[in-house]
Amino acid sequence: MKYLQNTLSNNFKFIILFFLLNYLTMGWQLIDKNKIDLAIYYGFTVFFMSFIAAAIIFLIPLRFAQKVIKSLCLLINIVPFIMEAFIMHTYNILINAGVICSLLETTTAEAREYITMYIGFKGLLAAIIIAAAVVLVFRLNIINKIAANNKVKKYFTVISLSAGIISTGIMFIGYSSFFSDNDFLPLQRVASAMNVAVKNKEAYEHLEAQVNSKENIKITENNSSMKNVVFILGEATNRNHMNLYGYYLPNTPHLDELNKKGDIAVFRDVVSAHSTTIASLSKVFTFCHHESSKPWYNYNNLIDVMNAAGYKTYWLSNQESSGIWGSVAHVFADHSTEHVFTKLRDSHEDYGIVDGNLFPLIDKAIADRSDKKNFYVFHLMGCHALYYNRFPYSFSKFSKDDIRLPLTDRQKTIVAQYDNAILYNDYIVTNIFAKFRDMEAIVIYMPDHSEAIYDEGDTVAGHFEGNANRHMIEIPFIIWASDKWKARYPKEWAQIKKSVNNPYMTDDMIHTVLDIVGVKTPEFDATRSIVNPLFNPNRPRIFNDKNYDTQIKNAVTN
Repeated sequence: MKYLQNTLSNNFKFIILFFLLNYLTMGWQLIDKNKIDLAIYYGFTVFFMSFIAAAIIFLIPLRFAQKVIKSLCLLINIVPFIMEAFIMHTYNILINAGVICSLLETTTAEAREYITMYIGFKGLLAAIIIAAAVVLVFRLNIINKIAANNKVKKYFTVISLSAGIISTGIMFIGYSSFFSDNDFLPLQRVASAMNVAVKNKEAYEHLEAQVNSKENIKITENNSSMKNVVFILGEATNRNHMNLYGYYLPNTPHLDELNKKGDIAVFRDVVSAHSTTIASLSKVFTFCHHESSKPWYNYNNLIDVMNAAGYKTYWLSNQESSGIWGSVAHVFADHSTEHVFTKLRDSHEDYGIVDGNLFPLIDKAIADRSDKKNFYVFHLMGCHALYYNRFPYSFSKFSKDDIRLPLTDRQKTIVAQYDNAILYNDYIVTNIFAKFRDMEAIVIYMPDHSEAIYDEGDTVAGHFEGNANRHMIEIPFIIWASDKWKARYPKEWAQIKKSVNNPYMTDDMIHTVLDIVGVKTPEFDATRSIVNPLFNPNRPRIFNDKNYDTQIKNAVTN
């Protein structure tokens, strides 16, 4: 008993810090989910583990070595704790593979915007105050003074260790599923997520190795005579914040006008397969879907199929041209006949270029187009945070006073900025339509995913895999065609207009694009094309292991 008391007394600071770093985030989530009993058992178990760690270190005869090892243990654990605490503060989820993938696809400049938006001055101030309080407690030796009381020390040792042993037994016996479903400590969760991220990087390299390997593409039917097919790939655009879809602010005037004239097909029930860019695009542009048994990079992709079908392919992007880890979008760009970025910049350079900077690139691509067939992908920054960087000052139409949600002034300002980004996106998309007005052309517009903007009393603004809600996946999907295209393909246009109420998920998008252009491969499935008469409207739309239609669509966020 004396050895145990001495272990507690001499290592109390370490035990408490080690415990807090490994308990707080999981403990908070368990309490938030009203699993109070599990939070208590988990707490005593982590404290017991912290004590065991200290006892093992205390066996080392050299005191200097003890200090070094304890410092290293705390250092190794503090970084995952800070990461997870931030994720918990922002999204109310623990760190996972989706979080790490999102971080790895985020550039340095994006991260600065992200921190500015989600943490802000108050968040940083709170973090500084907490850190200062911890330092003050230890500098004043308050904990040591408490631990120095022999009677308190004895009772505390007996009670805490007994509770720890009992709780550990209960956890392993009564809550065994907790260990199989969750990594126990933040460090474990980061390590597991990093492992997935490394596998993703290997996947990108594998896909890069398939560039121009046309032997993998087999065209079974090629009836395509469409001269100009355009795919506008937006970013983080929530249809519930568009007047076109019933939002109360007039932030889509040009699309509204086209809709009144019947010039666009506005699909009403489309959701993205994921709420992050990498995961979403890996399915939008390949034959991989939720039911697939192989990794996405083992499937043929849209760019290669269009190349094989005789199209000159373009990828024009307002997103980064390179990055430390690269991205799925950049891999697909490399597959294209021509790929150009608004500015050659990598992860360390400015990211605040508005989408209007794509217009000169689009004009040049149109001027240099093939006389036969052209397929264009225009990758926008869309409505990506920080929202005020997504539009010029002249589009600052809405302010916090226009927002009806019961939010703080700061939150209302962010919502207004997002609505201004939607307004500018309306201008960008319809101007791209206009550039093809005098040609035989069809244009498909959809973003990679949506964005939650403090909707329905939610405290989240952004997009995340994991604890995502419907606002992160409910996206606009719009098809526009020129008069020349509609005159040549009247039946196809009628079928498109007839399909606007079909329920759809974008992991089947490649089937829709190929169906429209009249190209078939062995992987093509007419039941997965939203515009095909054989379309299957009963396919379950699964997002994050939940059925969108039965578990997400009508759920209210909290």
